[in-house]
Amino acid sequence: MKTYAVPVFILVFLLFACQAAPHVGIDTTNSPLPVKDAAATSPSATPSSMIRTAERPQPAEPDPTPALTESTAGIKPDTIQSFPSDAALIEGVEWYILIENQAGEVLLAKNEHESFQPASMIKIPIAMVVLKLLQDQGKSLQDLHSVGVSGKNFAGLLEAMVVVSDEHATDALEFFARGGDLLRKTLDNWGLQQTTFDPRRSTASDLMLSLQILEGESALNQEFTDFLLELMGTYSENDHLFLGRFNSTLPECQFLNKRGTLLSPTVAADMGILICGEQTWFFVVAGIPAAGSSVTFEDIQASIEAFAVDFANFIDDSP
Repeated sequence: MKTYAVPVFILVFLLFACQAAPHVGIDTTNSPLPVKDAAATSPSATPSSMIRTAERPQPAEPDPTPALTESTAGIKPDTIQSFPSDAALIEGVEWYILIENQAGEVLLAKNEHESFQPASMIKIPIAMVVLKLLQDQGKSLQDLHSVGVSGKNFAGLLEAMVVVSDEHATDALEFFARGGDLLRKTLDNWGLQQTTFDPRRSTASDLMLSLQILEGESALNQEFTDFLLELMGTYSENDHLFLGRFNSTLPECQFLNKRGTLLSPTVAADMGILICGEQTWFFVVAGIPAAGSSVTFEDIQASIEAFAVDFANFIDDSP
């Protein structure tokens, strides 16, 4: 066997060359193995958990404004304490309530978007549609005394429906308004889509809107608006009941309203516009016994009347 001798000086030279050579990085561009970012593996890199607190987004401070409840939804935060108490509204009743001031701020709301049987309160939207149709026909207030349906003039029929809640007058006016489906079309145009007649249903928010567009003269011209508001303000024998308590507790104010009452099913309700000097409030208050409740019509009536007295005190105490 042959052997090959390597000169010693060559081995020594190679040994020193290896020790003196710098470490050369390996190019892994084409490597199939994943490559970690150098910063991620560097001992000097700072883990995210070690970031200084000052560099972290700070949690928001707790909002000191109290959360809005069903009864305070829509009220400006700085006026939340300036709304009437609902302590007089008894339990065992399904309440449908919406009360707003002239600025549109909600003072009290309960089930305001839920549909219910409004009883005679629905006669205000009916009256508004009838007057709107007559207005569109070019009729004047004076014409209401000379034209009509069912053998009676419109002025007399509207008075009978709004003031004394006569059902025959209501049927005649509703039949007139239904022609050409104009009753439905007009209500929809005003935004009263939840107010229906087969069966009669509405919501507190719909009825509230009817009061507001009536008072604001955006539904009717001034002549017809004043006529309907005057009918709502005409005194009848039961005007001291329900929200009509305003008439005795706030004698300097004017309350223009329409009550709604039924015994089967039981409904006790009132809606109207309270005007005290330069201030105005809009009310829709209705109560129906809750399922399984022993509450009576008289109980709900007394509760609404007590609430009216509390609200009158609220007004007296307001700046």
